[in-house]
Amino acid sequence: MSNVRPFPAYEDYDDVEPRRASLEDVAEQWLIAAILDSPRGYAEAAEVIDRDDLTNHGYRLIWDTAGQLIADQREAHALAVRFEIERMGRLAEIGRGRLIDDLAAVAIPAGMAGKLAEKVAKLARAWRASAFAVRYRQAATESAADEVDEVLAKLLAEHVEAEQLKADRATGPGGGPAHILAAALDWGPFFSTDYTNVQLLPGKLLAPGQQIAVVGDGKAGKSLFLQEWVWRATTGQSALGDAPQAPLRVLYIDAENGHPELQQRFRSFGAGPQTMGTLTYLSFPPIRPLDTPGGGQDLLAVAKAVGAQVVVIDTVSRFIGGEENSADTWLALYRNTLMPLKAAGIASIRLDHFGKDGERGARGSSAKTQDVDHVWELRAQGGGILSLKRTHSRTGVGPDEFTLIRHSRKIGDDWVAGATRHAVMTHQDRAVLIEGTTEWLVDQLDRAGVDPAWGSPKVLGWCRENGVRTAKAKVEEAVRVRKSRPSPDLPPHLPYSPVTQTPPDARGVQDKLPGQTSPGEVGGMSGDVPATPPSPRLPPKEGGGGSAPGENKPICDICGHPLAPDWAARGYTTHLLCQPDRDEP
Repeated sequence: MSNVRPFPAYEDYDDVEPRRASLEDVAEQWLIAAILDSPRGYAEAAEVIDRDDLTNHGYRLIWDTAGQLIADQREAHALAVRFEIERMGRLAEIGRGRLIDDLAAVAIPAGMAGKLAEKVAKLARAWRASAFAVRYRQAATESAADEVDEVLAKLLAEHVEAEQLKADRATGPGGGPAHILAAALDWGPFFSTDYTNVQLLPGKLLAPGQQIAVVGDGKAGKSLFLQEWVWRATTGQSALGDAPQAPLRVLYIDAENGHPELQQRFRSFGAGPQTMGTLTYLSFPPIRPLDTPGGGQDLLAVAKAVGAQVVVIDTVSRFIGGEENSADTWLALYRNTLMPLKAAGIASIRLDHFGKDGERGARGSSAKTQDVDHVWELRAQGGGILSLKRTHSRTGVGPDEFTLIRHSRKIGDDWVAGATRHAVMTHQDRAVLIEGTTEWLVDQLDRAGVDPAWGSPKVLGWCRENGVRTAKAKVEEAVRVRKSRPSPDLPPHLPYSPVTQTPPDARGVQDKLPGQTSPGEVGGMSGDVPATPPSPRLPPKEGGGGSAPGENKPICDICGHPLAPDWAARGYTTHLLCQPDRDEP
């Protein structure tokens, strides 16, 4: 076949996409020739059309390349575009360059680009309408009789919506570079805005529009903590000791927790069907991966539909499609989802897990921490105590660390309604919830739902079975404390404060007395509240300097120095720092 002459290589572009002697082809050809004549021609055309309005593959490639060169502030004449396409290894898509050579030979003034773009847009709209008619006719023929109306209505609605979006882009910011230029700062309002006076959201974890990550291991209770936070924030309640604010609108997407767990948790907070505030909770939603453009569009559309001010993603690894250890995955997550949310002024909180080495933070690529304003690490310290520490911060606004107490109470397999909450630890809490103290043991027994009527032998047996190491004297003391309390609903860190309880109201939430921070807890009350009785205590050791209750100057059994009167009144015979680490006899 050596005597056969092949066709010239430049004719390959006719095989890629046959050029039609049609109005669309002529209009597109002249338009591309115009934009190659001047960058101004591209800018005028981009305000009217986008690449999808071009029907020819080669024209779309030239359009994209010219637009990228202009965005990079480089020359975009025909020769530069040809060289750039050749550099990308895509010259075969334009007939080895012959297509662009032909276009460059057509003399079309750049000033004609706008008019030609309008012609292309009109012809593209007619082409889309023709394609829609084919789909509509096919659906009418192939759909079942009882479904045809619904199918056709859906097709028509989708077509109308798509055309409306096209029209919006052509008439407002959104066509070509105009929608990008809309992000330009207006210097007057910019410098007249006081960005130093920031009103942090409830709990001071983040400011409006910021993005944070909450990281912890599977046993720390990240979801439980965030679920209570959003419930309080969306119902206008105080969170983490902060003053109540107007209810936030929160969108929570969850691919971790089943419905039984969610119901149990919200009931334990004191929530019910009529007290869920402005919270929108999506359980296992069919959202596309958030590291893809489609997933970002899904989440942004839902967030705007519900008017969300904050979006919570639980857990972020369940909503991505890429490799978790790849930096590209997290860069794509930011570009496709987090950046559009931030641009819309919507704050976001994403939950994540520690890696194998918890000291190194969240598992996966280090790129995770580069796109958020704050990273909070939640760690369980034992005894219901949690550490919430900010390890990365872009702004430094707000506190850097919280020490929290997770209050809860269980009866059998059920958590008591309204008894679960996270509170910021006070100085007094730090003193009484130290592991090994009587109060700590009382707290452990309350959390486990151990019957307050149990005697010392049964409690000792429970401690051995559950690995709770404590002295017999501590167990006996804890048993006396639990039996002497007027109500088992008293918080474990106030075991000696008798309070007259009011019955639950119609919603199952217990009434509070003035000054209470939770049902049964009193802070700084006076008047009709009975005086706090002293705790039963063991006799002082031989030779110790301790004094009996009622003496004016109680003395520490260990160091012999005076005890604080309020400390001694609670039944303690040693200073906190003097208390020996060994078991008592």
